[in-house]
Amino acid sequence: MRIVQEMYARGFEFLPIDLYKAKAHHFQIIDNKLMPSISTIDGLGDKAADAVVEAAKDGKFLSRDDFRQRTKVSKTVIDLMVDLGILADLPESNQLSLFDL
Repeated sequence: MRIVQEMYARGFEFLPIDLYKAKAHHFQIIDNKLMPSISTIDGLGDKAADAVVEAAKDGKFLSRDDFRQRTKVSKTVIDLMVDLGILADLPESNQLSLFDL
């Protein structure tokens, strides 16, 4: 936390993690802002971060269920990613409901 405070004090700005742009293990500079790597997500290991990057290359995720199936990431990590806003825009499943129309 102190490192983050120091970075903010020095004028660094951060971007939210974008599953389709973020790298598995390295921070990136995009528009003079830092985007953290996917592996910085708490509970997400190196192999899981690699799996997310590889799955994202195959196209957009349709739902959280699709994300879970393609990446093999645990439900706990997916819930954390939803809380962080990374997967918040994805529906829970691929199923359509008549009540959604």
